[in-house]
This record gives sequence, structure tokens and C-alpha cells, in this order.
Amino acid sequence: MSQVPNCKFAQVARITLLSALLGTAGACGQGMGPGGPGGQPGAEAGKPEEKATPVRLTTLSLGDIESRVSSASTIEAEQRVTVHAESTGRLTRVAYEEGDEVEAGKVLARVRRDAQASGLDRADANYEKIAADVERIERLVANGVASQEELANAKAQLRAASIDKRDRRRDLANTNVVAPFAGTVTQRFINEGGFVSAGQQVYEITDFATLVARVYVPERELDRIAVGQEAQVVGKAAAGRSGIGKVMRIAPIVDATTGTVKVTIALPPELAGGENGFLPGMYAEVTLTTDRHEGVLLVPKSALIYEEERVFAFTVEEGKAKRVLLEVGLADDEWVEVISGLEEGSEVIIAGQNGLEDGAKVEVVTEELKVGPVGGDKGEATADAAGVGDKDGDEKPPAG
Repeated sequence: MSQVPNCKFAQVARITLLSALLGTAGACGQGMGPGGPGGQPGAEAGKPEEKATPVRLTTLSLGDIESRVSSASTIEAEQRVTVHAESTGRLTRVAYEEGDEVEAGKVLARVRRDAQASGLDRADANYEKIAADVERIERLVANGVASQEELANAKAQLRAASIDKRDRRRDLANTNVVAPFAGTVTQRFINEGGFVSAGQQVYEITDFATLVARVYVPERELDRIAVGQEAQVVGKAAAGRSGIGKVMRIAPIVDATTGTVKVTIALPPELAGGENGFLPGMYAEVTLTTDRHEGVLLVPKSALIYEEERVFAFTVEEGKAKRVLLEVGLADDEWVEVISGLEEGSEVIIAGQNGLEDGAKVEVVTEELKVGPVGGDKGEATADAAGVGDKDGDEKPPAG
């Protein structure tokens, strides 16, 4: 009975040894098969072939380009003041309404003046009495009856009476609220018959001939802006309002927080008021042309790749993408000036270059270039085939 387990152990050992030998033979057979040293390559045969990326090209040419700085602004009036009452009392007259034109010095409103008129009358009477006293004392001094001290005191009282008379006359004049300059009444804060106190708001007057737009431009553009330079002003919320203003002032300091300089743009009188003119408080966009280059090489912005401070574009050589480092100059919304890196007639990729690597295999979808954006059935079908969307098309620089 004790030999039975030994027999089973020997049988298991023989099976394990046979499995090991078969495994070794299989490994050797693989080395000699079609995929081993004596047959076809194994790993190399299974490597997928690089797939070409569809791209679209455009040919570069010369054109003109302008550098512009745009900034939002609120239209303001340089001469816009709130007129305050300088006397206390009840309003007996309110002469102007909102929208009325006024001339400088015109009476806008009047405060009851009974007390002020009475005060002036008393001051006049007191002045006349003291003036008569001075004349009398002068005669007495001449006769040796009065002293010089009495005459000096009388003359001092006369000067005080003269000052009081002037003050009472000013108080009477202050019952009239007058326009400080010619303009338009833009707000009325009072009603006839109402009571006002000295210092209370009465009217707001605006001179529409002094409309301005204040914009803040980057410090780097400061040397390209000068007084008298033209600026385009376009209304944003109120459509149909646009025109050309001029730089009136440039602030002599730079805001250290924002790195900008305040520039004041004056609007011409024809752009002020009316149905199509600007009004204070309107929102507008101001565009300044800071530089212009003519006959320079232009590349569409859609062709550019930005890496930190460097700018690249892709060309195609022998079916492969080639990344080119560019030196660029002026830029607008669509185009960038090329200073070096490309030449007139160079072809660059304008669609399909996102994620493209230098030396990658590419396939040009459309070799015959079009003028302007891709359009029509043919252009749309080509764009779809390239996988770049129908909005990416060949571009042409603006005409010189």
C-alpha cells in the first residue's frame, strides 16, 4: 500500500517534464518561423503607416496694413455744469425748460427779492448819511473846530458803508440765477413757486460743442499718437452714429496700475446732438490708427502658431510640413506683417495646422487657390473633406 503514492508522484513528474520540453520546442519553432530570423520581419510588418494630415494652403503677397488701437469710451461734455442757487427764497420765475438753448448771462430763474431790495435801500441811506457827515467834518477841520482824528474816523465809517452797500447789491443780484455760458438746458431741478436754499441745484447746462471721448491706450503706443491725429468714433448702442474726431489732449503721465495713457478725443460740432449726433453719456468705440505700412508681405492670422514670445507658420516641402520661425510687425484683425522668415509667393498652411508637428506628412486638399474666402458648393465640399470646417478658406491680403 505504501508504493501507491510514489507511483502517483512519478507520473506527475513525467507530465511536468514533458510540458517543459514542449514549451521549449514551441519557442524555438517561433524563432525559425516566418516571423523569426529566417522569415519576414515581425514587429516592423505590424507598424501602422503614418497618415497624412489634410491641409489647405494660401500664397502670400504684398499689401498695406494699419496698426489700430480701439477702446470703449463714454461721450462726455467738457463744459457741463450744475447751476446752484446763490440766494434763499421762493422762486418767482422759472424761465427755461430742458432742451432749451440759453446764452451766457441769461436769467434762468429768479428768487423773491423783497428782503434783498430792502437791505440795499438801507445800505444806500446809511452811505448817504455818512458821506454827508464826512463833508461836514471836513469843513469843521478847515475851520479848526474838528480834529483830524474825527475826520479819519468818519472816512473809515464811509468806507465800511460803501462795502456794505456793495454786499447788499450783490445779494440782490444773486436772486437771479444766470447761465454761466451758452449751451443747452439738460436738466431742471426746480419748479416755479418752490422754495430754494443757497447752494441748491437749479439747472444743468451742457455745451454740446465741447463733446469729447476719453480713451486709455497702452503705453507702448504713446510715441505713435500726436495731438491733432484723427480718430474714428462709432456709436455702439445707438446705431447710425459715427464720425471722425481729433486728439485734443494727451495726459502727461502713465497710469502705473494699468500701464495706459489717457487720450482725449474732441468731436466736431456736426457730431453733437441731433438725430444722428452723439449725446453725453452715449457709449462709443474709438479707434486710433497708430501706424501704416504699404507694400509689405502679409500673412493671414489663421496661419500663425504662437509659442510664448515666438511666432511660427507652416510651409510644405516634399509632402511634409515645415515649421518656419517668423519676425512679424504690424497686425490688424485679419493680417500680420511678415518682416523675415517668408517671401512673396511663399505658400503657408492656413487650415489643418493645429497640433501639426514639424516634418509631419501632409496632404494638400486644394492646390488651386481661390481669391477671398472659400464659398460655393465646391469650396464647402473641399473644406469638409479636409476636416477643417467651411469657414477656413484661402485668403488674400488687402489691396495696396
